[in-house]
Amino acid sequence: MSNKRSWSRHLNSFYSLILLGFIFIAAPLFAAVVTGAYYVDKLTGQSQEAVYRSVKTTQFSRLLLQQTAAMERNVRQYMVLGNTSLLDSYFDRHELYQETVSRLSDVTRNQKLKEQLGALTSLEGNLYTRLMATVEGKEDIAINPQDYITLTEVAKSILVDSNKTIDIELDIMQKLSSEAQEAIFWELMALIPFTIIFIVVFTVVLAKPFKQMDKAIRKIGEGEFESEVVVNGPKDIQYLGERLDWLRLRLKYLEDKKIKFLQFVSHELKTPLTAIRESADLLSEGVTGPLTAPQKEVTGILKSNSISLQKMIEKILTFNMPDEANLTSSYTKIRVKKVIENVLADHKAALMTKNIKTNFRCEDWDYMADEEQFRVVVDNLVSNAVKYSPENGLLSISLQNIENNLVLDVQDEGPGINSDDRDKIFEAFYQGVPPEKGVIQGSGLGLSIVREFVEAHNGNVVLVSDPDRSGAHMRIEFPMENSEKELAWAV
Repeated sequence: MSNKRSWSRHLNSFYSLILLGFIFIAAPLFAAVVTGAYYVDKLTGQSQEAVYRSVKTTQFSRLLLQQTAAMERNVRQYMVLGNTSLLDSYFDRHELYQETVSRLSDVTRNQKLKEQLGALTSLEGNLYTRLMATVEGKEDIAINPQDYITLTEVAKSILVDSNKTIDIELDIMQKLSSEAQEAIFWELMALIPFTIIFIVVFTVVLAKPFKQMDKAIRKIGEGEFESEVVVNGPKDIQYLGERLDWLRLRLKYLEDKKIKFLQFVSHELKTPLTAIRESADLLSEGVTGPLTAPQKEVTGILKSNSISLQKMIEKILTFNMPDEANLTSSYTKIRVKKVIENVLADHKAALMTKNIKTNFRCEDWDYMADEEQFRVVVDNLVSNAVKYSPENGLLSISLQNIENNLVLDVQDEGPGINSDDRDKIFEAFYQGVPPEKGVIQGSGLGLSIVREFVEAHNGNVVLVSDPDRSGAHMRIEFPMENSEKELAWAV
């Protein structure tokens, strides 16, 4: 009972299934090889036997003719001389003749030749009996030499027919060869469809679990974690399916934790942000007293940025989500120059603090995009440039149409980006060298958000190498076709 269970368990493995398939495919081929070898061996033996019988039949037929001719010669000498001692050679040849007839009858398969041997034996036996009776004086009838001539003629006829034995053996071999060809042909005719059917069935059996795994992996990759992963097949393939289902549950758990974390952070940030907005409103309304012009400007910046921060908190819930439509929910025609000017106005306090000058060159373009995402892209680039720019530095911003692309360049005179960090700065949560003078280091999400939003607009963001000047040079390219019509997947 235990052996039966062990055998069943082995059959349920992927490797044993492959081995079983090879055995089923190889078995008919092996049977065909065995059949072919059997017929080849049979043909070889038949040909050897045919050659042997043909040679022996010819040899014995020649010897038989020689013996009958010699016996005829001995009888003629006896009849002429009347000396009975001459018959001693005849009797000796008679015994050899009988042995030759017997061996020739055994080796030949020619029925006609066997009948001729029977007639020859009967004739020679009759002549021998008459000769013995004459010698012993029991019979006065003289031996007729013509009878021995007839005996020799029959022996010659046997020799002629023995030469035809080769043709008979060739016919037998040809029939055997035709039989072998027909047997192998029908065996192959049965083997080919059987092999094809088995290969198809075996392929389907093997492909089914792999298709199931591929489908499960695609669903997991697309963020569909609700469907259970079920993989049918051998035990080890089922085990892989179970591990995929474990991975699905693990990723679902991590995704749920991420969403809960974002919701918690967003909720916790809203409380202090509300207080900041209300305080800014009170200051701007003069509740605490009249404000000077610079104070009103700073209060306006504080109010504007608090509103932007609120929008960013609402956006953070959709950051890096699988649904691309969340990143491109509302496309409208925007005035690009105005968006950049508003961003610079939001950073005016920081620019004034570090006495950073701005070189703003921008053509006035209308562009089809999500205005808030476009503003976030510009804001993050300007924020990084201001953060890393030295005091009394220069911030250069240009917007132009190059080869039907809307190209935005943002350059600063800061320390630039290390070569080790160039390939990593767009990764989420990656932080490079911290800024100088104790400025609080960011979260590492700024440039990753920039890349997400730019790619959502079919654009491209790169770090430009500029050996002639210091600082970082970020370039964003948007296809101008977006300004003519809304993207199909953003409707």
